[in-house]
Amino acid sequence: MTNLTPTEARSRLSNFRDREFREHQESTISHIMSSDKKFVIVKGRTGFGKSLVGITCGIMAGDLTYLVQSKFLQSQIVSDFPEIKSVWGRNNYTCKTDSSRTCEECLATEDNPCDKLCPYKQAKQIALDNPYRVLNFSYFLAECQFAGRFSGKPFTVVDEADSLEKVLIQNITLSFTERSLFQLGMTDGPSRKTVTAKDGLDSWKSFGQEALTRSTAMYKNLEHELDSIKDSSDDDKLRKLREYKYFVHLSERCKLFVDNVDRDWKLEEIPRNGSRQALLNFKPVWITPDLANKFIWNHSQRWVLISATFPVLPVLCKQLGIDPDDIDNKKIYEVPSTFPPENSPVYLWPVANVVSTEMITAVPKIIKAIKTIMSWYPGNRGLIHTVSYDLCNKIISGVGSPRLITHNSQNRQDIVNGYIDGFDKNDPGNSVLISPSVERGIDLKNDLCRFIIICKMPWLGLGDKIVNARAYSSGEIGKLWYRSDAMTTIEQMAGRGVRSTEDFCDIYIIDEQVKKIYELQPSLWSTGFQECISWDENKLLDI
Repeated sequence: MTNLTPTEARSRLSNFRDREFREHQESTISHIMSSDKKFVIVKGRTGFGKSLVGITCGIMAGDLTYLVQSKFLQSQIVSDFPEIKSVWGRNNYTCKTDSSRTCEECLATEDNPCDKLCPYKQAKQIALDNPYRVLNFSYFLAECQFAGRFSGKPFTVVDEADSLEKVLIQNITLSFTERSLFQLGMTDGPSRKTVTAKDGLDSWKSFGQEALTRSTAMYKNLEHELDSIKDSSDDDKLRKLREYKYFVHLSERCKLFVDNVDRDWKLEEIPRNGSRQALLNFKPVWITPDLANKFIWNHSQRWVLISATFPVLPVLCKQLGIDPDDIDNKKIYEVPSTFPPENSPVYLWPVANVVSTEMITAVPKIIKAIKTIMSWYPGNRGLIHTVSYDLCNKIISGVGSPRLITHNSQNRQDIVNGYIDGFDKNDPGNSVLISPSVERGIDLKNDLCRFIIICKMPWLGLGDKIVNARAYSSGEIGKLWYRSDAMTTIEQMAGRGVRSTEDFCDIYIIDEQVKKIYELQPSLWSTGFQECISWDENKLLDI
């Protein structure tokens, strides 16, 4: 720990040394650095400037590992903070020996070493030698489990920490493809008995142990072949290398499964389609504290978790395997919003009860409401969240407006990028993006979005075994998690349109389900979002 003040620490950042802190940034930094707890959890809405806060804290601590969800955000952090060094996984670097391969596909051996500097190893060493580094979640988790060189650092910040659980689950899940089951000689798969059956857990462990034994034998045989082949083509060596790494990875996951599977795990079966798509997935309903500590929390002394939205604290602790006693003040530190509430009024306008049993009557009401709202903004762009493609298509058909722009699952990014960049020269500036999947990762600042319509509560699908088990078999915490997840997503949806203190956007939430849950438990929304709720009766229509 250094003796730097927040201002002195900021002065070490070339892009920020001549700027002042935004409102609430310095007080938040002081709050974080004054804590003696392992975890500080900070909720700061869009525009707060959480990256500067987290990085300034890291400079004051003297060492920083900054974690983000995606490689795109890594690049953005390095652009804004050139003092921070970044490293990605091996497959993101081109092999200097053969430019058609990545460093993940390096064929160098002890007998035939590479005579060139490996760009991946260079980038990794630079990041290790530098006091400040940015990594993505997946790379950090893999490094801590296997290579270990980024483990044990004193101070780690997790940006967009509300999305961390998903990545943790992905790293714990044991998956088998149809091809891998065939290669292991285990095409019958595990017993289809549920894990709660009398001998269900034992049968799963036996399956996992057999898969561990066979996958270990597979990779050791492949390792021997790789060591012994001399005259084979590079293509043949590369194929064997890929198989070797796959079975090493599979054996590691099998070992994790055998050591940790219990009656709270579920088996997902994905229909066979002859591809390498995952066929069987074993995953836990919740991440236990033991698993969470093994994968992440034991690998740094102090943690700062930052995001624009979090579920309520009991849910967050359950999701991430955190002991509430290890959290500063046993609560989430909520940074006051820097945006005037009147710039983003939220109208709870329950025009329909949008549930599956009432969709026949609900859809016409939704369509009428959307037509009305769009008529209020004839020269403005907007965003409509639909949650599903089915509802999206019904709205497009019913509204029948050329203003509506949508996408499918294949061209989503191209359409969204085009909408933001305005590549369509015929666009008069009043187009409306309608989508089931842009609740995150889209920045529609200023004239890109002046109104948002949220058509349906984004409940998670109860057909998913994990979702169902959490909601119905985990007591009150499961019910709270289910409601909290949906309401947090609503807040994310509403946050796409206001990105600065001068920006403005009106938000309409037209599903009766949202109003019901809000009135039942207002605390599922942040204080700043609640302050934006407007009860302007002039905005309500009798439909």
